[in-house]
Order: sequence, then C-alpha cells, then structure tokens
Amino acid sequence: MSLSAQDWFVFFFVGLWLSCFVAYPVVAVFVTRPIQRQLKPTKQDYISDWVIWPFQSPVYAMAIVVPFERWRNERNRHFIDALQPVRQAATPLQWWLSLWLEVSLYSAVIFGLVGYSVMNLLGYSW
Repeated sequence: MSLSAQDWFVFFFVGLWLSCFVAYPVVAVFVTRPIQRQLKPTKQDYISDWVIWPFQSPVYAMAIVVPFERWRNERNRHFIDALQPVRQAATPLQWWLSLWLEVSLYSAVIFGLVGYSVMNLLGYSW
C-alpha cells in the first residue's frame, strides 16, 4: 500500500487540526480562565473586554508567547501595556500550552493554504 502525495497531505493536515482541536480547550481551561480570574479583581483583564469568547484563548496564547513589548512605541503603547499583565501572570506551563496552541493553529493554516495550492498546481483533483 503506497500513499500518494494527496494522501500524505490530508493525513498531516487532519493531524494538525486535531492538535488544534485538543489544544484549544486545554488552553481555555488551564491558561485563559486562571489568568482571567487572577486579573479581574485588579481590573487588568482588558483582553476579555476587547475579544469575544471564541477568540479569547488564541489571543491570550499569543499575548503570552509573542514578546510584543519589542514593538512598543507611542502609537501602540496602550495595547502593549494591556498585554504585559497577562504575560507576567503566566506560569511556564501556561507558556508551553500557549505555544502548543499557537504552533498547531498557525501550522495548520499555513500548511493547508500552501499544500492545497501546491496540490492544485500539481494537478491533483479534490
């Protein structure tokens, strides 16, 4: 049994999305909720006010993983200052869980777009 390029593409694409579907609730329960509970009493949880609930976990994960303070300037200082408490409240385990969600999500999207385009260029039919 030999697998074609299209079979391998589908296998990896489905695997990446399964990783996303597992990582999302894990990050929601073990990262987003504890940080929200920690920051709400001090009124530093701005992300919950800015982002609707289905997108909160990826935004929290991005706030934890990506060092946005490198790009701090006068135009975006309020945004960067709002992300700092989230980053400071995260534990090392929460950082790793957030990295898992971010890598699996962006890998699935990029792999899907590039792979689908390449498969169409090679003449594979869906």
